[in-house]
Amino acid sequence: MPTVDIEENIKTMRNRLMDLQNQLFKLQGSLEVFEGFEKAGLTKIDLPKNPDYTDDLKSIQEKPE
Repeated sequence: MPTVDIEENIKTMRNRLMDLQNQLFKLQGSLEVFEGFEKAGLTKIDLPKNPDYTDDLKSIQEKPE
């Protein structure tokens, strides 16, 4: 006879709910950023053709760790 593990289902559902809430918070944050851009008068943002430009970034810390 098949069985259902109640505790495991509760844990799984809580974890899934927390993941979905985190995704929602990220989306809300992104939306707020773009709404801020819009309020500042931006209509478009030009992106570099080569997105692999992070190698050129340097630390601005006084004492890099």
